[in-house]
Amino acid sequence: MHNPLAILRPAVLEGLLDAGHRWFVRQDYPRGMHPSLKASLLLSPHRSLTEARAHMEAIAGDPHRHLYDAEAPADRERLFMAAGQPEGYHIYIALLAKKKWSPDPATGAAIKQYIRVHTNWKADRKEDLAVTLFIQFGELFLNLKTKQEEIKIPFSDIEKT
Repeated sequence: MHNPLAILRPAVLEGLLDAGHRWFVRQDYPRGMHPSLKASLLLSPHRSLTEARAHMEAIAGDPHRHLYDAEAPADRERLFMAAGQPEGYHIYIALLAKKKWSPDPATGAAIKQYIRVHTNWKADRKEDLAVTLFIQFGELFLNLKTKQEEIKIPFSDIEKT
């Protein structure tokens, strides 16, 4: 599984807190899992409690889901413990590891295959396909855009192709 997200570090957490992110949603993150780990988890920062609650509702079935309030001393301490990468765990943050993401050759081929199979788009040699990656409620999505059309699909759909 492709994993473009960054490991959470104390400096990243401090930057997010300084930028006004108060609530953090924790969830299971299978993309970061390795056989030697107990768990791979993802923290998603939110400035709004409403957004954080919507995220919590979207992952209602996740046994690892938890909402942290960074203004609560116990939660703040737990967040910094997570940023320290406790032994046996990988804690990721919902931010891309690289500033600009672009598909590797295998992913690019899978995207082309997906377009051929699941859309009626006709390839125009002059027309460029813009591919962007984004995260929504801890899940990776691709935005595929041509001059005339645009679709948003779960990244996992590309991996199935």
